[in-house]
Amino acid sequence: MSKKQKSGKRRETPPAKPVRGGASQRKARPILVAAVAILVVIAGLWGVKGLAEPGADAEPASEDAAIAGSSSELWDLSAKSVDMDAIAEANVPAIVDFGSDSCIPCKQMAPVLKKSNEEMRGRAIVKFVDVWKYTDAADGFPVQVIPTQVLMMPGGDPYEPSEELTAKYGLQFSQYTDNSGNLAFTTHQGALTQEQMDAILADMGV
Repeated sequence: MSKKQKSGKRRETPPAKPVRGGASQRKARPILVAAVAILVVIAGLWGVKGLAEPGADAEPASEDAAIAGSSSELWDLSAKSVDMDAIAEANVPAIVDFGSDSCIPCKQMAPVLKKSNEEMRGRAIVKFVDVWKYTDAADGFPVQVIPTQVLMMPGGDPYEPSEELTAKYGLQFSQYTDNSGNLAFTTHQGALTQEQMDAILADMGV
């Protein structure tokens, strides 16, 4: 007889189960999250610091730019009208010239106004209003001829020229009072030279 081979069942090794993370892996996740959170906080603080502190290359805004940005029209030479409240709030001396681009004395004074406006910007208001173009601009002001300058001290009070100024330059000013007898306007009629304009501004305290 031939030997019978024993038939045995093949033992199959069960598939290995994936090993789940142990305690060390469980701890790794919160540590990683914490690290990321710290980096986010640091980045945020760096960004805030960058906004709060301008870089070394940043140039500070000039005083003129700050004034122009707050109310650019107030400091412009040409105007269509006169805002007395805005002039008073600026709290600087002001000279408003009522004239026209067409009259000869006004043309002679144009370079004086331009130079004074540029040099005194931020320290005094120098404006020009063409009353032939903007016929209502002189309403409420004692303008009888052109050019006529209305002169105001800081806060909008009428300018009171010194005796030294009028005597030295031979300037004549007109003063007008309101119904209560209070001084309301001080004006000068006719064109001013650059020397006279500078002297008036100096007398105003500029």
